[in-house]
Amino acid sequence: MAFKMILAVNFTADRLQQLKLLGLLTKASVKAVAENEKTEKVGTLLGLTAEEVEEIASIKKQTADDKVHDKVDEDEQSQPVTKEAIVLCGFDKTSLNLLLDSIRRGKLKNVPLKAMITPNNISWSIQTILQELNKEHEYFKKMKQGKK
Repeated sequence: MAFKMILAVNFTADRLQQLKLLGLLTKASVKAVAENEKTEKVGTLLGLTAEEVEEIASIKKQTADDKVHDKVDEDEQSQPVTKEAIVLCGFDKTSLNLLLDSIRRGKLKNVPLKAMITPNNISWSIQTILQELNKEHEYFKKMKQGKK
């Protein structure tokens, strides 16, 4: 993918504006994901066709473990994740580091949930990504607290 895009989830208008400024800095467009778009596939929100999403998703080697992520169980759907999240597409290492450093040093300070688009997650819904990112975030938070 030759374009850079940031999908912004659960951002207030103020914080979304700050993220858009960082988008300009990294030459990435920023799309706010509305509540009613959270069931959409990530690839669709990026503006890809269903065929393009499937083509990218076919790159992965699907294991039994990956199949778990193809469907969010109903318990998880009943507990929506409200933390801010960014899903990044088309970022190389340099622009990724620039974005993350700018978040930390700027007015945003922190965005708790972050993901890069991969062949594994491009066909997931935003809800699924939020659930997975939140699980990881909570796990690492517990690990960090245990080391103190």
